[in-house]
Amino acid sequence: MTRTAKQSGGLKLPRFAWAMLALGLTTGMIPWRTDCRATSDADRAEAVYLKKILSFVEWPSGPGIPDTPFRVCVAADYQIAVPLSEELRGINVNGRTVDVETVRKEEGLKNCQLLFIGSPEPRLRARLLESVKGAQMLTVGDDPGFVEAGGILEFTLVGNTMQFAVNLTAAKRAGLKIGARLLSLAQRVLTEKGTTGT
Repeated sequence: MTRTAKQSGGLKLPRFAWAMLALGLTTGMIPWRTDCRATSDADRAEAVYLKKILSFVEWPSGPGIPDTPFRVCVAADYQIAVPLSEELRGINVNGRTVDVETVRKEEGLKNCQLLFIGSPEPRLRARLLESVKGAQMLTVGDDPGFVEAGGILEFTLVGNTMQFAVNLTAAKRAGLKIGARLLSLAQRVLTEKGTTGT
């Protein structure tokens, strides 16, 4: 069951949720999920996959970069932060230690190398993607249409199988190189010429 399927009513949010969204739009705060959803098997599976996927993505290097942590940021729905922290503990990406953190203000997203956006709300998702446009950042989500909206990596749980799609055009715009092996495993790959896969 996908995260979207777990939400009742899709865009029919409770009144307080719309209020939180409105607050976020006016203050720069990122609304967070308030349903106290427990970490799911899907969250854990995504964390495991992300750990493996990191070795197939190449970020540009710059002066002083090895001295700073590799920031993995989680916005909007923070439940995946715990399994991500557990899976990424002690590993290095390009010689940099990984730091997983939840971000509640858009200003905090600017220095992330990976951003997981856990929101199926199209306007919030679009705003977050727009706020990091042009950044050398791997954007990840698990809601339908994430890659079509400009995200780079979208997870989908089909039965007990985790699948993913890649927006190669968005990755190139971010200055990221996606390994051919990872692309060959993707269910769908979006390019400037169209979509490959099923």
